[in-house]
Amino acid sequence: MEYQLYWGDSHANIHPCHMAELDRCFTAARDHLDFFPVAYYPFTHDNVKGLLVETWGQRPQFLEEWERIKEAVAGFHVPGEFVTFPGYEWHGDRRRWGDHNVYYPGDEGELLASESLEDLSREVRQAGGIVIPHHTAYLVGERGKDWDLHDEELSPFVEIYSGRHGSSESVDGPVPMLGNHDMGPRVSGGTVQDGLARGYHFGIIASNDSHVGFAGTWNEGLMAVYARELTREALWEAFLARRVYGVTGDRIQLDFRVNDHFMGEVVRVTGPVEIVCRVKGAEALDRIELLRNNAVIHTRCCRDKEVAREERGTVTFKVRIETGWGPVAAQGFPPTPDKRWQLRLSVPKGRVLSLEPCFTTFGQNVEAAGGEQAGWRHTIPVPRRVRQDNPSQTVVVELEAPAESEMVLEANGAVREFAVRDVLAETQVWTFYEDTKRTLRRALALSLEELENQDFYYHNSHKILVHKGAPEAAYSTELHYVDEHPPAGANFYYVRASQINGQFAWSSPIWVQNL
Repeated sequence: MEYQLYWGDSHANIHPCHMAELDRCFTAARDHLDFFPVAYYPFTHDNVKGLLVETWGQRPQFLEEWERIKEAVAGFHVPGEFVTFPGYEWHGDRRRWGDHNVYYPGDEGELLASESLEDLSREVRQAGGIVIPHHTAYLVGERGKDWDLHDEELSPFVEIYSGRHGSSESVDGPVPMLGNHDMGPRVSGGTVQDGLARGYHFGIIASNDSHVGFAGTWNEGLMAVYARELTREALWEAFLARRVYGVTGDRIQLDFRVNDHFMGEVVRVTGPVEIVCRVKGAEALDRIELLRNNAVIHTRCCRDKEVAREERGTVTFKVRIETGWGPVAAQGFPPTPDKRWQLRLSVPKGRVLSLEPCFTTFGQNVEAAGGEQAGWRHTIPVPRRVRQDNPSQTVVVELEAPAESEMVLEANGAVREFAVRDVLAETQVWTFYEDTKRTLRRALALSLEELENQDFYYHNSHKILVHKGAPEAAYSTELHYVDEHPPAGANFYYVRASQINGQFAWSSPIWVQNL
């Protein structure tokens, strides 16, 4: 039976400070994810002689909030539409055992504050739950993963990447661990590759490890699952079978098989090993790397698929549409509310194949995607500082249209046409100068002529960036490789894929016993 691909975030921390907005947190997750194993964060900060020190151990407040978390999980769970699981983050004694997330398969489950991983594992196993390690590559004994204490049945997968920390794949792999500098560098001993080298069987995922209450933040990690259907039972079966993988942000689709066995499986073979990986990105692909026993044995360079964009006839392509920028409060721009955008993309002579959300905060929603149109909404906050991360929001739309036709973008009632051929050739920016001018005239009675520095208008204008489109040949490929002479005994293979925009995906391994 073929599986369906579903997307979720298994590490969006819900703090005690989020208890008043649980509905908002779950609703936002439901708007752009398929499933949500919530990670309640039962910790606060104590003031110790002026030092803000995070707590450890159980408190009555946490037990009360855990009951509210479980109520929200049960209330938002709708099989076939949006699947939820109760879970929480566990730190033990906050040093020796490394950090883990605990998840339960149903609405029930106990919030445990066991000091040791051994005690936690015993109680979670009795409840039918799972215990998932994350940010494993920190120093062992200082919240890194001690692989001497791993139970592969209780921990069917591990978190290889989160935006808060970076990648724990290896000490020298892509995406360094620089997101949380006070926890130190990544070091040998606790990495994912260290665990695989020990002979453990576990899948690989990525998830946010965010602390803002917004699940599925783009570029901070997402978990992909191949399951038979969107139900708790089917997803849980997929968790235990390790049919999972992780991406940094863009929803890169991986179908990785060895001798036609799916990722996560353990197989026995005699002779050559045939490996196939089908990849479909959200952007032009850079390379697909096949690793055996933690070493790259084959690379499929995809830059040669950056085909000339002089396509003729009907073209299948993806285009990233990014909305944001605008006024900056620190430049003295008159106070303005968050910008609300209603956007619609039409292809009168073609059709919309899919829409992928790349959201980073609340206030975003996909309204429709199919036929000749796609619609979505954005809310863009006003930056408080000049040098601040761009608060833009993005969608990736896959289209099929004649190369000589146009796509029509509507933004808050304004309309602009973009020739498909031009979209495939270069980026294009749509600048909303008039909105800026109207605001300054209304708030300050300021005319254009009164500003000697005319670039002030561009700097403070909202913009929509239509990225250069990628034809299907650039974002979709297959890796075929035959390992003619695999080493005798136990081997494992996995795939690391990357796009030209720096987004990554890691498959779960497949273990091969060469007889």
